[in-house]
Amino acid sequence: MSGPTRYRATLAYVGTHFHGWQRQKNAPRTVQAVLETVLARLDGAPVTAQAAGRTDAGVHADGQVCHFDLSDGMEAARLLDAVNALLPGDLRVLEVRAAAADFHARRDAVWKEYLYRWSRARVLAPRDFPFVAPLSARADTARMLAAAREIAGERDFRVFGVRLSGAESSVRRVHFVRIEEAGEEVRALFRGDAFLRGMVRSICGVLADVARGKAPAGRVAELLATQDRKLLSPKAPARGLTLRRVHYAPEGAEE
Repeated sequence: MSGPTRYRATLAYVGTHFHGWQRQKNAPRTVQAVLETVLARLDGAPVTAQAAGRTDAGVHADGQVCHFDLSDGMEAARLLDAVNALLPGDLRVLEVRAAAADFHARRDAVWKEYLYRWSRARVLAPRDFPFVAPLSARADTARMLAAAREIAGERDFRVFGVRLSGAESSVRRVHFVRIEEAGEEVRALFRGDAFLRGMVRSICGVLADVARGKAPAGRVAELLATQDRKLLSPKAPARGLTLRRVHYAPEGAEE
């Protein structure tokens, strides 16, 4: 008898009403819990889905990736339709494919991209409100851009992480941080090998304060040099952050 089939799935979700990705005893509505309930219903047995990254409560995803095993060996296109027919409207599987038995969504990821969005709009439209954080019209994006240049590279980002375990390395390699303006929006695109929990939101809180003039232009460099958490700004709101995509090599790459 053949063993279970491993699948790789790409997910999108609006994080507003989810308590993050990870299953929790005291918060039943997490992305993992909702997805696993549907997969178990289809497979007739408990299913564990493991993600490329554990997004926090309120954080969105356009290209989260997870893997799971099913005993049924269902054809991928049929599985895609069956899962989406049972999922709530704020969670969708965009793509599913059979994967190698040893494929691991987190360990095999080459890099990830996160996008943070602010808006200078005096009044946020209801369709935008769940996905952007407010930013003063007087905020200086040139200052934000200068601060963002201090982030790229292989560095110890411990000062920006939250709830780190004693054994966990806090060194990460960030490929780039791009600051762009699009109309009333200001966007920060992060690409890196991996990110500490809370890292992107912590950095974005500092970037926003630098742009507002509430923190000096060299604050990011100062934080990396001193690791002094007393210099941190409040974390940027979760609703502005989206896990944009996860890249794998060689055969599954999405360029």
